[in-house]
Amino acid sequence: MGQFCTTMSSVIWDRKSEVDTDLATKLRGRSIKSENTDDSVSTMSEGIEPDMDSTVTKMDTAMVTRKEKAMEYAVIFLNKASNIVASHAAMFPEFKNWEDQIKQNLAGIERPRVLVGLLGYTGSGKSSLINALIDEEMVVPANAMRASTSVVTEISWNDSDDPDRAFRAEIEFISEEEWKKEMDVLLDDLANATKGEDVTIKSGSAASIAFAKISAVWPEVTLGKLKGMSSEQLFDEVDGVSDILDCSLEIADHKAKDFAEKISLYIDSNNKEVASAGISYWPLVRCVRVYTKAQILRHGLVLVDLPGLGDSNTGRTQVAENYMKNLDYIWIVADIVRAIDDQVAKDLMGKSFRRQLFMDGKYDGHCVTFIMSKTDIINNNEVISSLQLRKRELKTILAQEEVLMQNVHKVQETLIRKTAKNNKIKRELKGLQREVKQTKSEKATSRKRKFVEDSGAEEEVPSIKSQIPGKVSRQDLMRKKGSTIKEIEALDKRLAGLKLELRSARNEIKVVCTQARNTYTQNHLKIDFLNGLRELKQDISADRNDEFQSEIEKKVESESSATKPGWDNSKLIENACTEGLIDQLNTFCVSSKGYQRLAGRFKRNPKPKGFATINDTFIPFLREYAVACTLTQRSKLADRFLNGFNLVKLSISSWVENDSPNSLSSSEKDRLNGTLEEHLGALQKKFELALNIAMMRMKNAIKTDIFPMLQKCINASTQKAEEACKELVNEDICFQTWKAICRRRGKFSNRKNFNYDWVGVFSEPFLGHLAKPWENVFSSQMQNIHDEYARRIATAINRFSIDIKPLLRSMSEASASRSPLDFLAKVPYLQRKARTAITESFDSARSQAQEIHRAVEPLIQDHLRPVYEKCSRESKKGALARMKENLFEFIQETNETMYSESSTVLKTKLAKMTNNLEELLKEAHSDTSHYLREEIRNMIMWAVAKDDETRENVRKTLRKGLTVQLDALRVAWARGASEPADRFLPVKTETKPDDDSSEDNDEDDDISDDSDSSDNIGVGDNSDDSEEAEGTSDDMEDS
Repeated sequence: MGQFCTTMSSVIWDRKSEVDTDLATKLRGRSIKSENTDDSVSTMSEGIEPDMDSTVTKMDTAMVTRKEKAMEYAVIFLNKASNIVASHAAMFPEFKNWEDQIKQNLAGIERPRVLVGLLGYTGSGKSSLINALIDEEMVVPANAMRASTSVVTEISWNDSDDPDRAFRAEIEFISEEEWKKEMDVLLDDLANATKGEDVTIKSGSAASIAFAKISAVWPEVTLGKLKGMSSEQLFDEVDGVSDILDCSLEIADHKAKDFAEKISLYIDSNNKEVASAGISYWPLVRCVRVYTKAQILRHGLVLVDLPGLGDSNTGRTQVAENYMKNLDYIWIVADIVRAIDDQVAKDLMGKSFRRQLFMDGKYDGHCVTFIMSKTDIINNNEVISSLQLRKRELKTILAQEEVLMQNVHKVQETLIRKTAKNNKIKRELKGLQREVKQTKSEKATSRKRKFVEDSGAEEEVPSIKSQIPGKVSRQDLMRKKGSTIKEIEALDKRLAGLKLELRSARNEIKVVCTQARNTYTQNHLKIDFLNGLRELKQDISADRNDEFQSEIEKKVESESSATKPGWDNSKLIENACTEGLIDQLNTFCVSSKGYQRLAGRFKRNPKPKGFATINDTFIPFLREYAVACTLTQRSKLADRFLNGFNLVKLSISSWVENDSPNSLSSSEKDRLNGTLEEHLGALQKKFELALNIAMMRMKNAIKTDIFPMLQKCINASTQKAEEACKELVNEDICFQTWKAICRRRGKFSNRKNFNYDWVGVFSEPFLGHLAKPWENVFSSQMQNIHDEYARRIATAINRFSIDIKPLLRSMSEASASRSPLDFLAKVPYLQRKARTAITESFDSARSQAQEIHRAVEPLIQDHLRPVYEKCSRESKKGALARMKENLFEFIQETNETMYSESSTVLKTKLAKMTNNLEELLKEAHSDTSHYLREEIRNMIMWAVAKDDETRENVRKTLRKGLTVQLDALRVAWARGASEPADRFLPVKTETKPDDDSSEDNDEDDDISDDSDSSDNIGVGDNSDDSEEAEGTSDDMEDS
C-alpha cells in the first residue's frame, strides 16, 4: 500500500492556501448548499453582474477546500495504516477487510473534470479569451485577421512536474477510413464547381474549401491532377499521410511561445509558415488536448474551444457533438459591438441546440453564461449619443471637457501670438546684427584712407547712427526676447497640463462609456435570453396559453420589442428578476487585449485606455467565476471519498479502543446470526418496496407523459415535414450548395458562418412536440422520485439501526467489548453513502435520457440517406429542379415511416434506460445490505478466545502505531478546520431508551424531514468512553 503515497501525489490536486473566489453566487443552485449566512450584497463594478452576492460562495469555497484538505490527510492516514497492518492479516482477519476497503477508497479517487465549452462566431475572440484566462500570451493560436482554430481544442491541468514539459499537447488524428470518406466528398465538391470558378481563391464556396483542405495536405497536387480522381487513386499515387492517420502525437515544450508555434501546425487552418515546406496537418486532426499549469485549471476546470459544427469530416463533427452533449457549462462568446444586433442569446446557439439544452434541463442561467469580448474597442461619441449619456452620467465631465478644450484653444492661440512675436524679435535682431556688421565694415574701410583727420574719424560714427532713426537697441530686443521666451515656456507648460487634464477627462469618459455600454448590453442579453426561452417554449408547447405566458413576460415582450438605443430598461430587468425569470443568467463584459497588455504582455501594443486597473478588464472576475464552477463536482467527489473513508476509520478506531472480545458459544452465534438475518430481511423488504414505488413512478411518468406524445409527434411531424420541405425547395440556394448539403447528408457550413442543417429541419417537428414532456419527466419528476426514494432508503437504514441495537447490546455484553455498539456510529455515513449511490444512479439515467433524445437526429439523417445519395448523383441541365423534386417526393412518401421508426426506437431505448436504472438502484441498496451483513457477521465470527501472550503483544504494538496515526489525523484535521465546522455531522452514541411508539410506524409514508440531518438520527449506546461521541469540530469526519 505504500505506493499509494506516490500515486496520490498526482491524483490529489494542489490547493490554494487562500479562498479561491468571491464570485459566482448564481451557481448556488448547482453547488454546495450552505448554512444560513448574512446575504449582504457586495458592490461590484459595471462589467459584471451588479447583484452578485459573494458571501455564500466564499463559504462554499472554504468548505470545499476544507473537504479537500481532509482528503489529503485521509489518504496519508490510509497509506500509513495499511503499512502497519499489512503483514498481520493472518493473525487478525479483520485487517483483510480493512485493506480491501482502503484499496477501494483510494482507487475511487477522481480528479474533478468540469467541462466549459466556448461557443462563438468566427473572430469573436474565443482563443484570445482562453489565453487571457490561463495567463499566457499565446498558447492557443489566436489571430486578429482571421479564424485560427479549426479543430476542437481542450485545455486542462498539466500533472507533469518536468519543466521541459510545462506545456504539453496530445494531437489525435482521424482514421484512414474517415479521411478517405472526406476526400470523396471534397473531390465531389471540386468536380461540381461552378464553371469558370477559380477554386484556388478562398471564396467560401464548397469547391474552394475542398481545394484548401486537399492542397493543405498535398500542396504539390495541382487542380488539374485532382479532376476525375478518387480518394483511392489519390492515396495510391500521392499518399504521404498514412503513417500519421489513426495515431496520436505528443508535443511538449518549456516555453509557451515555442509550444504555440508547434501546435499551430495542427490547429491553425491558415498557417502559412509550412506552405512551402510541405504538409499542413490540420485537416487530419480529430482533436487537440493541451495541458498547462494555469491556476484556473488546477481544480479540474477544462476549457473547450469549439470551432463549430458542420465539418465535412465526420470524425471531427462527432467529437464536437460529443463535447457539446457533455458540457457542464456553456459560455457564449460574442464581440460586444455585434452582441445586440446579432441577438447572440438566441441566434448563436441555434434553435436545435437550445431545444437540446431545454430537454437536458440545462437551458437556464446556471448552465449558460454570456461573455461579451473586445470591450476595449469603443466609439465614445456613438455610445454617448445612443445611450443619452450627455444628460445623465457624463453631464459634469462633458462640461469639464468642454471647458478644458476651450482653455486649450485659448492657450494655443496665445501661444501662436507669442511665438509670432518671438519670431518677429528674432528677425529684428538679425536685421540689427546685419546693420551693425555693415557699419563696422564701413568704419574699417575709412581707416585705410591716408589723409583723414582724427576729428573726422571721430565724427563718423555719430553720422552712421543718425542713419538708423527709430531703431531700438540690441539690449532692448534681447530683453523682449527673453521675456517672450519665458511666456512661451509658461504657455507650453500650461498647455501640457491642460492636455493632460483633457486626456484624463477623456479617459474617464471612456471608462463611463465602457461601463454604460456593458450594462446596456448585459440588460439586453437578459431580455434576449428570456425571449429565446419564451419562443422555444411557445414552439414546443401544444398549448400557447400555458403558464409560461405570464403577465411579466408579456410586459417584457412588449417593452423589449419597442426598445431603442438609450432606453432605460433597468425597471423591466428588476421586475423580471423579481419574478425569478432571468436573475440566474451570468453575463460578463471583458477585454482580453486590455488584460494582456496591463499584465505586461504584447509590449509592442499601446496600453489600452479606459481601464484604470487590470480588474477593470474583468478577466480576473471571470477567472474566479470559472473556478467557482468547479465547486459542485469537487464537493461531490470529496463527500464520496470521505463517507467511505470514515467507515474504515471508525472500524480502526473501534479496534484500537477495545480489547479483544470474549469468545461466543456456537449457540449464541447461531442465535445472533438468526436475529441479524431477520432484521436484514425486514430491511431488504423495505428497500424493495422503496424501489418498486420509485420505478413504478418512473415508468408511469414515461408511460403517461411521453408515450402518448410520441403518437402526436408522428401525426404532427408528418404534416410539418412536408411544409418544411416546401420551404427548403423554395429557398434561394444554388446548385453547388445543394450538392454540398446532400453530400454531407444534410449538414453543411461555409466560411461565411452560414450553417445549413436539414437534419434539424426534419427533426424539429418531432422533437419540438416531445421537448416539454421530456423535460418535465427527466428534470422535475425524476428529481422528485430521486428525493423520495433517497428518503425512504435513509429511513429504512435508520429503522434498521434502531431495531438492531438490542442485538448489538447483547453482543457487547456477551463478548465484554464495546465494538458492537461502536458500529452504530457508522450509520450516518452509510446513509450518506447510499444517497450518493442513488444520486449517481439517477444521474446515469439522465445521461442516458440525453443520449436517447439525441438519437432521433441520426435516425432521421440515416433515413434520408437514399435521397441524399440520389440528389448527389444529379448533374447536367435541370439537375437542381430534379434534386428538389426528389427530396420533396421522398419526404411525402416516407416521412410517416421515418417518424414512426424514431418513435419505436425511443420507446425501446427508454425501456432499456428504466431497466438500467432499476439495476443500478438494486446494486446501491444491495451494497448497503451486504456491508451491514458482513460487518455484523464478522463481529460475531471474530469473537474468539482471549489473546494469548504473543497475540496480545502484537495487538499492543499495532494499537500503539494506529493510535499515533489516528491522533496525527485528528491534529491535521483540526489544523485544517480554520472555520467553525457548523455543517459537520455530530455522531451521537448516547441515546434515550427506545420508544417504539415514537418511531415511524409506517416507514413507507412520505418523510417530511431530511434523513441526512443528524438531529433526526438517534443511534448508539450510553457510554462516556466512546471517542466517536465527540462532535466533529475537532475532527473532519463529516467534511
